[in-house]
Amino acid sequence: MSPTDTGPPRHNALAGRLRRQRGWSQARLAHEFQVLGRKLGLSVPESIDNIVRQIRRVEGGGVDTPSEMYVTLWCAAFQIDAAELFGMLDAPSTDAPGRFAVASHKFIPVYLAASGSPTSRWPGLAAAAGQWTDCLAGQLRHPAGQAHVYVWPFDVAVVHLKEDLNPASISELALWRRSTYPQSQAWVDHQLQQVFGPHAPKTSYVFSAYWVHRPNWPSDQLDAAMRLLSMPSVLLERAGQLDDETTAQGAAELVERQLLKEGSVERADLVSFGQRGVSIGYASWSSIAYHPVAPMRALAVEELVTCELLVQAVWCYTHSILSQVEVGLDPVISADFGWRFLRGVRSRLTAPRPLETGQHISMRDAVLGTSRLTAQIDAAIDALR
Repeated sequence: MSPTDTGPPRHNALAGRLRRQRGWSQARLAHEFQVLGRKLGLSVPESIDNIVRQIRRVEGGGVDTPSEMYVTLWCAAFQIDAAELFGMLDAPSTDAPGRFAVASHKFIPVYLAASGSPTSRWPGLAAAAGQWTDCLAGQLRHPAGQAHVYVWPFDVAVVHLKEDLNPASISELALWRRSTYPQSQAWVDHQLQQVFGPHAPKTSYVFSAYWVHRPNWPSDQLDAAMRLLSMPSVLLERAGQLDDETTAQGAAELVERQLLKEGSVERADLVSFGQRGVSIGYASWSSIAYHPVAPMRALAVEELVTCELLVQAVWCYTHSILSQVEVGLDPVISADFGWRFLRGVRSRLTAPRPLETGQHISMRDAVLGTSRLTAQIDAAIDALR
């Protein structure tokens, strides 16, 4: 048990309130600790009185932070993070082997200009809540996850596909990602054909964000793991080099273990937007990875998704404009969404809002910087003007 600084005791009001909300006495909580300890393989004292004394010391302010075993027990008993309950700046160690829990968010955009009135032809759409610009949204049925489509009036649709995963390693996730990208694109292309017919436009890429709910790395490797998760393809051989997936995963895991051991996960385009004691977040050209160390103080997943939806929609739109320029054509677009519209979108994406949090600004700057979107908007504005 770590002693507090000199001065009056600082009661852990949250620990006491959580216990009382369940109607538990300190003795009952001690019994719960013993039950949890047996489940988690921890060496919890057999004496209830010894555990109660530790509970009193924590709730009464005799100590700021209990030992790692008691931190684990408190967090498991009340389903709360150590950062929230004890103000710990770093995520607790998770040396136990197992799988980590992560939500994969795939963003799959498509330009619909040749489809004619896409917002009116797509059935079941309603005004989307919380988006930065006007758009319509609807739910899609997906066999392996949750899917929604967002359609903007500048003729871009973005399908957001969320899938919950429990991989044993980042290498396993990297291989899953490589194999499912074509499948996800084919599925979205099929949805487009259902709406627009056999000449429907096709998707061209997928972008991913990974929200880690439960890590499985030791605390001294967590930061490196999140860096690696934001660019998982670096673990893999080029497609076709190793045809056997088991061999490919084994080779990737050797590299993964070495990188995590050394902590030397770097790349020029890697940008951090986390805050110690609150979150670990990284963005790169490849993907985004985020872990809320203190979920009640960190970004909400909706903030990241909302930002990425508009970024991918505008990226797809400006790319379509520049693609026309690159083959020697004058871009053909709707008069309502020309260079003045893009100038406004650029301001909305880059200018801070009065009530925006510092965490949100850091996330938005990291996403815009690694996507190179600002420069692409400027190039599209120049082409249209």
